[in-house]
Amino acid sequence: MPVLLAAVIALGLVTWAATPALGHFVGALIPWPTHGVAIAILIATPQSQRRLVAGLIAFVLVAAVSVNSAALGQELFRVVPAVSLIFAQTLFVVLVYDRLARRTSPLSSTTSYAIMLAVVVGGTVPLTVISSGVVLIFGAAGAPGYDGFAWWIAASTSGATIVGGMVALLAHVPRRDEARSLLSLEFALLCAIYAFAAASAFAEVGPMAGAITPALAALPFLVWGGLRFGIRGYAVIAALLVVIVIAATWMDIGPFARFDELKIERFRRGWIYLASLVGPAMIFPVALAERGEAMRQSRNSLAQLKAIVEGTSDLIAAVDRDLVVVAANPAWIAGWERIGGQTFRDGMSVADASETDPEQRATTHALWRRALSGERFTVEREIRASTGELEELEVTYAPVRDEKQEIVGASQVVRDITARREREAEATESRRLESVGRLAGGVAHDFNNLMTAVMGYSELIRVSLEPGDPRLEDLAEVEKAATKAGELTQQLLAFARRREVRPKDIDPGATVLGIARLVSPLIGPNIELAVRARPGERLVRVDPTQFEQIVLNLAVNARDAMPGGGQLVIETAAEQRNGIVGVRLTVSDNGAGMTPEVLERIFEPFFTTKPLGEGTGLGLATVHGIVHQAGGTIDVGSVPGRGTRFDIFFPAAPDAPPQADATLTQA
Repeated sequence: MPVLLAAVIALGLVTWAATPALGHFVGALIPWPTHGVAIAILIATPQSQRRLVAGLIAFVLVAAVSVNSAALGQELFRVVPAVSLIFAQTLFVVLVYDRLARRTSPLSSTTSYAIMLAVVVGGTVPLTVISSGVVLIFGAAGAPGYDGFAWWIAASTSGATIVGGMVALLAHVPRRDEARSLLSLEFALLCAIYAFAAASAFAEVGPMAGAITPALAALPFLVWGGLRFGIRGYAVIAALLVVIVIAATWMDIGPFARFDELKIERFRRGWIYLASLVGPAMIFPVALAERGEAMRQSRNSLAQLKAIVEGTSDLIAAVDRDLVVVAANPAWIAGWERIGGQTFRDGMSVADASETDPEQRATTHALWRRALSGERFTVEREIRASTGELEELEVTYAPVRDEKQEIVGASQVVRDITARREREAEATESRRLESVGRLAGGVAHDFNNLMTAVMGYSELIRVSLEPGDPRLEDLAEVEKAATKAGELTQQLLAFARRREVRPKDIDPGATVLGIARLVSPLIGPNIELAVRARPGERLVRVDPTQFEQIVLNLAVNARDAMPGGGQLVIETAAEQRNGIVGVRLTVSDNGAGMTPEVLERIFEPFFTTKPLGEGTGLGLATVHGIVHQAGGTIDVGSVPGRGTRFDIFFPAAPDAPPQADATLTQA
């Protein structure tokens, strides 16, 4: 706003000073700066401040003209129509420009500048025609010396010459970082050329007096100002040109002073020349502004791309044809240091780090060479880090080409797929167990039907035998075996999740305390039992019988793993996993433990390490089925010779609030 106010004040001073000198409101024949400056001020003014600035312009024009009219002894009504026409033309041109340019900055593109120039030149026509009609109707007494065509020449050439430079000065300040020494040299050279051309064209000095036209004298300066300093530099040079041409013409020197005409006609020729030169030459700084905008957008896009690359967890890098790393994101640098065990430095080659294994290093270099040959491909590799950990990586290689499509390097995108492989293995294992479960469920269902028939016929035979019949003992053994077979069937159905389940909201801590009295005789006197249960914390939804079966099965397995005695610990605790609240049931022992090979197969049905006839291999398979049927998870950790630990997590029952904390109980 201060800059605009200064421009309005300058407009008033120019109007006050130029009125008596140029006789604008007397003859109205020569173009002078009022139109151009007023239009430029309003175009550069923000929409929210337009009305205020327009009012200031009107006030300043009237004040300046009134002061000069009084000083010259002119009647005010004779010059007010001219002031009104200037103001009306200014508003009309700005309104038309806003509608066509849609509030786009007038110097943001070649198109917007062309619109501004066309509106400034053509927008003065309608009101000039109207005013000419008014003069014809009411006579020339109210507007002495008025000439419609001359007025249009004054308004249009003034606008074409001044508006672009004024808007640039008021609304655009480009950044420049060129070396001052080079600029000084260029400026001195141009000054010498311009001095010679101006002396020849305007002062008729030298052997080639008058041979160099004014356009050739001024055009290099205009182009240089636009290309070197942008629109602002162009505006300054254009303003200097205007001052030189008008001042020389006023002093009766220069090419326009040659014409045997009135001075006012010489000024008109000078302004027409300025408009024809300064207006079209504006294309140079505008084109430069377009290029600068394109470069700014390119820098913004590059900055956004850099932020994306640096923020990703994938490892991204690029090398030149000598395999020197020229770009890398933080994740890739961290991977370099983790795998190679050395600090990354600028200018390092992939030969400086990579793997310590010569065979792996050779493989890495061969992959880079494939990319440098123009091939794009993806490979999966196992890399052992300097810490000894084995990492599974998915690596994508691609060539990097320049604007001529020549290969100048290669890029690499590395993704750690170790976790993904583990999830895939877990999913495969889950599907395998599910398939086995369906098979076991089908077998158990048919087997249960057969055992039902055996029990039925056994009952019929028992009824037909007399008391004391020796065959009754054999029949009892048959029924005993059938009963055990039925229990085995129930275990199979539980593993296959086909047994009828009646889940209820139970308190795991209280349930474990209740089972403890059954576990003690089951494991024997040489095993110490420690129960650390916290009843009253949270409820879980599970079949009570199945929950007891989990505890008993794990207790029996722990007993068998400690034939010489040991300690069995059963505990419960409230816990939260992955944002899900629930209860953890832990059963641990310090027995024989399991090898990794055995640990991988413990949930398979019919898999057992016990001697033939001592185990069915369904205990842990049943536990696995019950836990997953209740929506829980089961984790196992075991070290040979140090024992085994089962951690089972049950989610809290829906809408079941936490219970009051209970005192830690041990048994």
